[in-house]
Amino acid sequence: MAKSRSPRLRKKLHLGEFQELGFDIETELKAPLVGDAEEALLIAFIEGVIEPRGLIFGGGVSCGYVCKAGGGSATEEDRHAVQEWLETRSELASVKVHGLTDAWYASLTA
Repeated sequence: MAKSRSPRLRKKLHLGEFQELGFDIETELKAPLVGDAEEALLIAFIEGVIEPRGLIFGGGVSCGYVCKAGGGSATEEDRHAVQEWLETRSELASVKVHGLTDAWYASLTA
């Protein structure tokens, strides 16, 4: 039987209507990046698609997690925008953008 929790507690625990969603990304480089190329790619990623959509990113060139900045949930539109941006990059051999998952509890899905 599911526990009955007050709205205040659900909000504090990010459960129910207060659940926050994000998604994993995985990429594979065509060739190792040299010099400042890896940093430049990450900066372009952040400035090109993450910040304009009000998202935050934790990770590196090969993998990471994307969620909404300041609370709330990433959307399917955010996932598609990130995937499209990554697929346009010539440095990347493959891109995988996973489905939405709970940003606070790894075992829960959307």
